[in-house]
Amino acid sequence: MRLLALTVTLEAFWFVALTGCSTFGCRAATVTVADKKEQARFETAPGAIRTTETGRIEEDVRQSQTVREYWVKSREGNWYRVSAEQYRNAETGRELGVCK
Repeated sequence: MRLLALTVTLEAFWFVALTGCSTFGCRAATVTVADKKEQARFETAPGAIRTTETGRIEEDVRQSQTVREYWVKSREGNWYRVSAEQYRNAETGRELGVCK
């Protein structure tokens, strides 16, 4: 049973080692920009949990921030998330490199 578990673990290790992050990474593509949009949302992250000198557990102040997302639409109708710089450089009718 241990040998089987070790074999499966080694196979999984070699799969990840040989394929690397390319399995989960970006496939570069060039699309023609048909439309673009910017979205913003308000996000609150929990504060850090800490223990006081008396042993009491307290949460620090929550951090709130505006998160911006930038999207471009291809002629085929697919939306792609892009960086702020790519969004600024994107022009309707022009080609743009994106991650698929």
